Amino acid sequence: MPEPMSVVATARALRDGRTTSLELVAAALERADRFGVRLGTFAHRRDDEALFEAERADADREAGRARGPLHGIPLGVRDLLGSSSAVARLRAAGAIVLGATTAMEFTIGLPDPGRPTLVPRNPWNPATWAGGGCSGTANGVAAGIFPAGVGADGAAGIRMPAAFCGVTGLRPTSGRVPSPVDDARDGRPLDHIGPVARTAEDCALMLSVMAGYDAADHRCADRTVPDYPALLTGDLEGVRVGVDPLLRIGGELADPGLALRFGSALDVLAAAGAVIVDVELPFVRELYAADMLTLAAEALAHHAPDLTTRWEEFGQVGRMAFSTGAFYTAADFVRAQAVRRTGQRAVNGLLDKVDLVVTPTATVGAPRVDSLDTPGFMAVFRSAVHTPYWSAVGNPTLSVPIGFGDGGLPLGMQISGRPFDEATVLRAGEAYQRRAAWHDEVPDMRGKLARIPAAA
Repeated sequence: MPEPMSVVATARALRDGRTTSLELVAAALERADRFGVRLGTFAHRRDDEALFEAERADADREAGRARGPLHGIPLGVRDLLGSSSAVARLRAAGAIVLGATTAMEFTIGLPDPGRPTLVPRNPWNPATWAGGGCSGTANGVAAGIFPAGVGADGAAGIRMPAAFCGVTGLRPTSGRVPSPVDDARDGRPLDHIGPVARTAEDCALMLSVMAGYDAADHRCADRTVPDYPALLTGDLEGVRVGVDPLLRIGGELADPGLALRFGSALDVLAAAGAVIVDVELPFVRELYAADMLTLAAEALAHHAPDLTTRWEEFGQVGRMAFSTGAFYTAADFVRAQAVRRTGQRAVNGLLDKVDLVVTPTATVGAPRVDSLDTPGFMAVFRSAVHTPYWSAVGNPTLSVPIGFGDGGLPLGMQISGRPFDEATVLRAGEAYQRRAAWHDEVPDMRGKLARIPAAA
């Protein structure tokens, strides 16, 4: 894999005999050695197993035994998700897992510079952060280590890293993809698994494999899974796309280039046939607060037994993130769920009038790693991120790259739709990417990683 390819292009190259799975995996591991160590892409690699599985995939293909649409394609999977049924489905469809990609400690909060874990870096500028929960997955796709991967998103975990790293990421409708067994059992309602890839077309292909009912997850919806790739028509004729003018330019903290990039993206959607309509998103501040409160409370509940007996084993950032939940009462939690239900009804009412809503994913590019532990950073940073709103209501949301800000870092646009209407969301993303090739941009990392220690 000399240059990063999409999943669809990789699958085509395998079918045409222009490459083999063994060549793909070997090239991915070579790129992981060259770039992934300093980017902090992997928490754990499974080189020997991946090479063995690649040889078996090639033998199966030669013998005419096609395993599925991902036959022989290497992927990265966010740490702690490897045992999920969604990942099992990807492997059953032929995918080869290269390893567990890095996440924040216990997938919440910011990186902790005081911990001996890797701080995932951004391939576009390694002095900056790769984003939230699935940062290793997103930086691995951007760096061309693997063509796609898997992440989870409870507030920003897929979409923010995708936006910061200039790739594409989908948070499906709550209940569309099975949750990990522990999450399903313990009732963590916000964190949902989804794909990260170069293109919306890749996300459509992966979602068609990952989605579907799982009796082990009481929150998983028993609904038909469409053939998402077959529904990518390339046009948006008559599709009504809502835009909130207050979010269009991002406010005073926004990258100065955001208004131009976001406006240009809307022009591309209009050129594809979309009708752009001004709307007002309901309960923006309230839903953001409800999502953050819910995340903190469920994180505390999940980790409380260990916090009381193994406090010293948690990093400072993890301790602070979990301890925040202790300051909320049961009444606060119940009230937050009421706000979420009210917001769901209001958003669904809005989506009776328009088919999609688009916003910036974040109003800024990736922050510098050395700014993450400065006082007040989180309060300022949260005001620049628009992802928690859609996590609170559970609607499907896709982040696509829309170009670069004045600081030279990628910016992203969120496309959100009705519950279980990933088909229209993905159709819009793919139609946009047919006309705007920002997803094809690849960072030049030569020399950029030399100053980054291997264990940073």
